[in-house]
Amino acid sequence: MPKQSNTSSSEARRGNGPADEAYLKLVGERVRVMRLQMGMSRKALSQASGVSERYLAELERGTGNASLLVLRSIADALGTQVHELTVEEQNRPVDTTLAIQHLENLSAAQAIEARQMLTDRFGRKAPSRVARIAIVGLRSAGKNEFGNALAEALQVPFVDLDREVERASGIGVSEIYAVHGEAVFQRLQKECLGNLLNGMPRGVIHSGGDIVTSEETYDLLFAGCLVVWVRASLDEILNGGSDDNQSDGERLAVTAMQPKLEAALAERTPLYEKADAIVDTTGRPVEDAVSDVLEQIRQKAARRERIVA
Repeated sequence: MPKQSNTSSSEARRGNGPADEAYLKLVGERVRVMRLQMGMSRKALSQASGVSERYLAELERGTGNASLLVLRSIADALGTQVHELTVEEQNRPVDTTLAIQHLENLSAAQAIEARQMLTDRFGRKAPSRVARIAIVGLRSAGKNEFGNALAEALQVPFVDLDREVERASGIGVSEIYAVHGEAVFQRLQKECLGNLLNGMPRGVIHSGGDIVTSEETYDLLFAGCLVVWVRASLDEILNGGSDDNQSDGERLAVTAMQPKLEAALAERTPLYEKADAIVDTTGRPVEDAVSDVLEQIRQKAARRERIVA
């Protein structure tokens, strides 16, 4: 039996009648509209659903015919049901279509502002990024203490992403690196973060210092959380937890770490600086650092209110 070409198989699967083409465009447009209403980039939807950006682009253009399982993954990521994506209905009003086209021509910053205005005016609220706060920064910068105190002040759960990775894998982070390598750890880290964002509406997430080096995972963090960079002076990071009874060997170990930490800080600082809020814990009580971040969050909220008004 002769083997069918990929083209003919694809056309048979998609359907080639005008009604079929119109229906695929209807479903694709609905996915795009819901994504925009949720304030999600196509990359964020890809990360949350596990569907490639290229396939999502084809689907939104009406040139891709997604399976039910793929549609279910997309619907879950959008917080909706499959039938809301696939139900047939009359064409969208012209004004709605024109509004969507206008939104698509906005810059990223303008789109964020427009989404906030529409959300505040018409009341369809996507999950707030402020409802989840993610902590980034070098190890020993005081992230754990700060995160716990922030979660207590906000009365929300505090979750350590590395512990979630260990729970999912059944082994420690150091063992994952030693046995499976960095690529496997980063895949597990991304999967566990996605699970947290899907299942935890409010909370503080303590992330590993290297999460910023994985572009997709860092983008996912920004898509679902307000990100706070907890920083400290290099001296404080190197000497954190030390005291006058520290042995000569311990002091030598700390000194040996300095070049590595300096290199890591130089590499990651531009990435950390993308954070929504920055707090320095050097020589200050954790309560002061928490108050500082809460004030930054309040100021951001006030600015958004002024824009809408």
